Amino acid sequence: MDDELVGRIDDLKPTQGAVGMEHVSEKMHLTSAQPENARAAFLREHALKVVRGPGGTLHVIDHHHWARAWHELGIDVAPISIACDFSGGDHDAFIAALREHGWIHPFDAQGRETSVDALPASIAAMPDDPYLSLAAFVRMAGVYEDPPEFNAKFAWADYFRAHMEADFASISGFAKALAQAIAASRQDEARELPGFNAKA
Repeated sequence: MDDELVGRIDDLKPTQGAVGMEHVSEKMHLTSAQPENARAAFLREHALKVVRGPGGTLHVIDHHHWARAWHELGIDVAPISIACDFSGGDHDAFIAALREHGWIHPFDAQGRETSVDALPASIAAMPDDPYLSLAAFVRMAGVYEDPPEFNAKFAWADYFRAHMEADFASISGFAKALAQAIAASRQDEARELPGFNAKA
């Protein structure tokens, strides 16, 4: 299904437990840099990918960072693209379908697995996991790609979490952490991670 609709960001439910707020800030900058007459087309280009759940609720399965960026910018309504409609099933069947497709990631801001019921209630309530930002910027550097069958950023974020300690309290601290992450991505273990680009 490939519907193009709009949805209120405050009504959208996340399917992951955290976002990387530095990555969100980057997307806020990209959005704000768009001329007013090009803003609508830009948002449509990055439409939020969602599924319908029981009762017709909309759950974001991709582009959580765009959703949070737009929320932070005060954008109330955003374009959405509906991937699947599970509104006719019950809650358990819905969660099972999300797991089967790899569309749910119930882990908290420290990378610890939680129950699905513990996922944030809204896009605005998602906490910051700075390791997700590191993973995003390392991907931008060409170290890895996102294979279609796996959302690689989570594996890379967990890898960095396990292989380095960082101080994210300042810009300089984040910059140092990013340098550490790039160095960690050159270790032999990183070659086993999804999407690793051997040519990088």
